[in-house]
Amino acid sequence: MDFQKLKEDARVGHISEDYVDFLKHRMITELLDSTTARGANALWAYASFLNKLGITPDNYPLYINMLASNNRFAIDILLSGQEPERYLDCVAPNPYIVKSTFETFAELKSNEIYEKSLRVFLGFLFKVYTSSEEGYQLYPVSIAEVNSLGKFLDESQDQDWPLNRGILDVLGAISDLDRPHETDIEKRNVAAQAGRIRSDYFDHKRKLTQSITEVILEKAKDPKFGTPPEYTYG
Repeated sequence: MDFQKLKEDARVGHISEDYVDFLKHRMITELLDSTTARGANALWAYASFLNKLGITPDNYPLYINMLASNNRFAIDILLSGQEPERYLDCVAPNPYIVKSTFETFAELKSNEIYEKSLRVFLGFLFKVYTSSEEGYQLYPVSIAEVNSLGKFLDESQDQDWPLNRGILDVLGAISDLDRPHETDIEKRNVAAQAGRIRSDYFDHKRKLTQSITEVILEKAKDPKFGTPPEYTYG
């Protein structure tokens, strides 16, 4: 689709539905990325609207985008009254959500993801991969994606810390793909990597750096979780 032509047509009053949809998408994208106080106000109001509207199998991509914004102020109001781990239960597991989840993980440093967003994503991933074979058929996770999940393990916390527990459970489900008669090498390699990360976390003589590179494990010096709104609406 030639958006430049659509813009040129709009300047002389020829407005198409595609151009209007493009403008709406661009405005929402800019809102999600905004670091200004005015943008934070608008984002909070938008998240509040989505919370009242309610997530459904038809509108869930809007909610995935909001969770990926990593803005804790917007995410808190989005999830108000909800259990994060079960937030996506109304949506049938599908490749779009899994792919979006791992893309969000890849974009953030190891200490940079907002806890509630991570809880939502972990709850969904465990539902997908709790039956490892079916999960892999739905979305064949890669070693890079397994690493992007494992990097959020906090070695200063024990295994029963809720976020560590959630990550370890998903990694454990993926590691179950390595079965005695499995002939798919990629699948076995992914499973083995998930198992290595778990082993390095559980073995107090080892560190995650032995299974995940230091570049991937890099921490943000001053992690940010969004710009706070100046005011909120009841």
